[in-house]
Amino acid sequence: MTPKDRFLNALAGKPVDRTPVANPTSIVTSDLQEAEGISFPDAHFHAEQMAALAMAGHTRFGYDVVFPVFAGGTHEAEALGVPVRWGDKDHMPACEAPIWQRADDIFVPDDFLDHPAISTPIEAIRILSSEVGDRVGVVGKVYGPWSLAYHLFGLAPFLKMTIKDPGEVTAILEGLMEPAILFANAQIEAGADALCWGAHITADLIRPEAYSKFLMDIDQRLVAEINAPLILHCCGNTMDRIELFNESTMAAFHFESRNDPYQMKNKAAIPLIGNINNTVTLLEGSREDIKREVYRALDAKIDIIAPECAVPLNAPMDNIKAVAECVEDYYAEDRQVS
Repeated sequence: MTPKDRFLNALAGKPVDRTPVANPTSIVTSDLQEAEGISFPDAHFHAEQMAALAMAGHTRFGYDVVFPVFAGGTHEAEALGVPVRWGDKDHMPACEAPIWQRADDIFVPDDFLDHPAISTPIEAIRILSSEVGDRVGVVGKVYGPWSLAYHLFGLAPFLKMTIKDPGEVTAILEGLMEPAILFANAQIEAGADALCWGAHITADLIRPEAYSKFLMDIDQRLVAEINAPLILHCCGNTMDRIELFNESTMAAFHFESRNDPYQMKNKAAIPLIGNINNTVTLLEGSREDIKREVYRALDAKIDIIAPECAVPLNAPMDNIKAVAECVEDYYAEDRQVS
């Protein structure tokens, strides 16, 4: 199978020749930037550089996809007016301050798709699709209304609204559907095969019933509006809400290492992606540590192997590469479970 076929088959729950390695979040590190001669923040605003860094995920690391949207939600946020610090080789971008207080404040400019923070990843996807899209999966990224609201309204104020003014939360989420759909469909038109869909409705922040109360209906409607598989990404402990995520109609779920892969697989009704630990295994671990964790995920029948989230920029490049190498080793040892 080609890497693209392998990835898309696994995403659809169809047979594969081996479990794919496919990151729906960034695997760019500081030493990868040095090796490629391309650094943040320039790579966030020059499509050719963004595409080249994404390509390294396949050419240098051996992953089955390329993924060019390295920052989380800051592209959409800046295009909507949030001030953003775009970081450098050793620092990821971050939003500086929320700009809105009520749903009535939401304003999506007519030229939203033309803003450099939006047009750059779209063009990078177009480049990647043209160069390798016939054989390698191309994955884009969108922050859904829930996660985008953290940037635009502030994390604490937004979460307080879920208790004090739930109707306002619903209005905010409805209002933020528009930029999410615009950005998603533009990436698909440019050649993305699937999209990572950020929805950080994690147990670290809020009870599981918040998903069914506020977001499930919206996610189901968004899936119907977007013509490509959506990979739900939610950080943190999500074991208490995976059964709700099953009803989201999302194509797959990308989950963290704080969740046991066997337990998650037992509860999930959709394909699973993950859940190789970043902060210990990939940042500081040995090759044996990575092998142990990859093999455990494969034994648990996780459908697609990947780091649990955007990897730390100071993680060794060799450790990121080792994830794919250990999957190959697993199959070379004929350990796959029928």
